[in-house]
Amino acid sequence: MDSTAIIVACITALGGLLVAVVTSARRENRRDHSETLSVLRVIHKTVSRVEDRVDRHLTWHTEGVDDGRSKERDSKLTK
Repeated sequence: MDSTAIIVACITALGGLLVAVVTSARRENRRDHSETLSVLRVIHKTVSRVEDRVDRHLTWHTEGVDDGRSKERDSKLTK
């Protein structure tokens, strides 16, 4: 065998291994991004719920609610 053929075969083999590693890394990266996106969606929903609850609570403090609790709250504030 010619030494040139051996060099070309080695370069081809290394190129093939490099392509396999890069392809595997891209697949893993896509999977990780997908998992991260699903976790971020859950966090977004949770934050939105908490934000809504805080908004309602602040409204309760500023406007009061006609359920008897607002009078109790006002009496505690004036003490």
